[in-house]
Amino acid sequence: MAVFRPTYTDKKTGKTKQAALWWYEFVFAGKRVREPAKTTRKTVAKEAEKNRHLELEKTLAGMPVEKRQNRINSISDMIKPYLERYELDHRHREKSILFAKGRLAHVKRLLGTALLPDVTEDAIRRYITIRLAESASGRTVNMEVGELSRAIGKHWSVLWPKVPKLEERKDVGTALSPAEEKRLLAAADKKARWKVAAAIIRVALLTGMRRGEITGLTWGQVNLGSRVITVGRAKTPSGTGRQIPMNGDLFKVISSHAAWFTKKFGSLQSDHFLFPFGKPQPTDPTRPTTTIKTVWSSIRKEAKLTCRLHDLRHTAATKMAEAGVPESTMLSIMGHMSRAMLERYSHIRMAAKRQAVEALSVTPKKPPKSKGVLQEVPKVKKPLKMKIAVNY
Repeated sequence: MAVFRPTYTDKKTGKTKQAALWWYEFVFAGKRVREPAKTTRKTVAKEAEKNRHLELEKTLAGMPVEKRQNRINSISDMIKPYLERYELDHRHREKSILFAKGRLAHVKRLLGTALLPDVTEDAIRRYITIRLAESASGRTVNMEVGELSRAIGKHWSVLWPKVPKLEERKDVGTALSPAEEKRLLAAADKKARWKVAAAIIRVALLTGMRRGEITGLTWGQVNLGSRVITVGRAKTPSGTGRQIPMNGDLFKVISSHAAWFTKKFGSLQSDHFLFPFGKPQPTDPTRPTTTIKTVWSSIRKEAKLTCRLHDLRHTAATKMAEAGVPESTMLSIMGHMSRAMLERYSHIRMAAKRQAVEALSVTPKKPPKSKGVLQEVPKVKKPLKMKIAVNY
């Protein structure tokens, strides 16, 4: 039996260095056991080696032993199996898996070596302080700590009840003004190679659908006869399978796109994607386009705008809100789960606010002068008094 510190080659300097942590190595029942002791102390490493050897002897003798997973785990020990289970769950989309990995990457970087009992409220406060100093937003930090609590298996309020969530900005995202929307569409129509992207932009503005929902559309989800689009798998359960009717403008966009698609690929098959894969031009209708980041950047630059593609969804929500569309109808079209999320997306623009406050004015407006057929009747002058001589 022996304990040792392994050596490794530093990638930056090329020099051989010795690891800080101790390992143990021994042969048991004809098999070589080589494991990290997870300590920087040699005496503790020797004790860990003895305990491991004793554990294997008990197992070989058929005696019950404590499950190793019930021992004190580090945060990295908790994160790894959590992500493995998360990835295997068929209910989670690829984007959700990447989201979880991204949030926990920072947690692992700053708290990975910490043992679970050491992740106290003070430790979480220090984590929050560091992340804010790194310019992370309140919403981002909340998501990271929330994902950590899910990896541990308990709710935030149970683990760290005295650590409140950070305030999140509610003004994230913006709605395009009518003039900006007009410039964006004009820019998208300038070049023939932007034709598919221009159709995606119009669908986003006319439905409020998410980018992934649009690029994932197949012709089987589009009913030109009844003028209805059925959304596929969405970000929320309430959004999946929702139906959005086409207005006149959207029907023209989809019909025109269908004519282009038929000319290029021969027919509209139900399993073919509306916006096919291919770069710079679509080539494979059996696969959806993965991204329009490059072309969106070019169109936005042409229109001299700094908005995000997701802001088109904000614009659609805002236009519906300003038009007085009932909240329940907006929730159904947008695919949101709550009123709070709907409020996050709808921005009442200044023009609508000005119109609303005019109703509060105490000074009545003068009626405008009519320029039509009906005109104001001119005042009639008083008749002149005349003396008339009468001869009898």
